Amino acid sequence: MNKNMKYLSSISLRVLIGLAIFLSVGFLAWSAKSIYVKGPTEFFEEKSYVNKITNLPEPGSYTLQKIFTVPKLSVLDTKGQLQPISKYTKGKITLLTFFYDRCSDANGCPYAMVLFHKVKNKLEKNEKMRNSVRLVHISFDPARDTPMMLAGLEKRSSDLVKNGKSIEWDFLTTASVDDLLPIVDSFGQNVDINMNPRLGDKTLTYSHVLKAFLIDDNGNVREIYSTNYISVEMLLNDIQTLYLERSSK
Repeated sequence: MNKNMKYLSSISLRVLIGLAIFLSVGFLAWSAKSIYVKGPTEFFEEKSYVNKITNLPEPGSYTLQKIFTVPKLSVLDTKGQLQPISKYTKGKITLLTFFYDRCSDANGCPYAMVLFHKVKNKLEKNEKMRNSVRLVHISFDPARDTPMMLAGLEKRSSDLVKNGKSIEWDFLTTASVDDLLPIVDSFGQNVDINMNPRLGDKTLTYSHVLKAFLIDDNGNVREIYSTNYISVEMLLNDIQTLYLERSSK
């Protein structure tokens, strides 16, 4: 056998050995993946991809501090019944915001509604998270956002998912502006009340800055988001962090 033939034979042998090693490693990796069970921090698909893009820390690797406790106040549910606000801020991790149905600010209530829908759709893919989290909207406009009107909005926003189960999403209001003010004040939401000089009634105006509040299952506000500090990925990350914190106790 001449030198060229020996050289070619040597190359062929190395290629075959390399291919065999490659296939073996691939098979082992596939086998490990096929029996891999997701850990407690992996509730959402593409978690690592999202964190890589957004530079968010891993869920559970940080602590959300207690900012304040939701006070003992009352709201009206969609049946017009007076309920303690604790019914909607305790027992589950709660994502809460203020809104009014007539809002047309693209960076205000409509944007918050889109974010909440995206969070809802993501959470509903996992049964444990679906049963551990609620969404809450409280109206800024009690005169127009009546319990009956909010009941229709609640029904539309909480459409059942394919498996017949949907995350809890509550739409709340108050009987009057006077009943609303202690609530918005306690959350630090900017709001001004103006008197109509001709009719003498109160009309609600406010500086429209979107705010959302993440509340743990003990009723403590743990994070406050605003227009320039909010995203679906951030909300999911923090919700998952609170869930892991609760699960570790």
